[in-house]
Amino acid sequence: MVVLIPESIVITQDITVPTAAIANLTGTNELTCLTTAINAVASGGTTYAWDGGIAGTNPEDRTFSAPGTYTVTVTTPNGCTDTETIVITQDITVPTAAIANLTGTNELTCLTTAINVVASGGTSYAWDGGTAGTNPEDRTFSAPGTYTVTVTTANGCSDTESIVVPGYHCSHSCHCKPNRHK
Repeated sequence: MVVLIPESIVITQDITVPTAAIANLTGTNELTCLTTAINAVASGGTTYAWDGGIAGTNPEDRTFSAPGTYTVTVTTPNGCTDTETIVITQDITVPTAAIANLTGTNELTCLTTAINVVASGGTSYAWDGGTAGTNPEDRTFSAPGTYTVTVTTANGCSDTESIVVPGYHCSHSCHCKPNRHK
């Protein structure tokens, strides 16, 4: 007599969905004149498929140098997937540097021995000469020359503007300082 022993088959199911995540290694999502690339790394899977950016050393690494919305799809060995996105913005607006002459003239004379100006358009100001005023944007010029200010905004973008202070203009009724142009 033959006895049949039923066999059993154990069927398991692994449908655990991964949790995709993106870590921003740069600390900001905004591209600026100072931050020209943003580095990120995905996690949560064993394979990674990005829809943009520049590939890094590992498949989960990406560098973004253009604004946009980027998505990574992570997959685990069971074939389940999840997606995560990172939004990259951009602020590369260049300021407009300007110099306002507070003296009303830019010509040094026996009566006007200094030209006072104030720069605008930025959050920081770097002058290439003159005497500093109370604020960084203020300058006084008492010698002829071309003076330039570089204005920079919070996004790191900058612009320059110059003012020309011509040599002394003297008449016979005043005596100009030595070594000045007539």
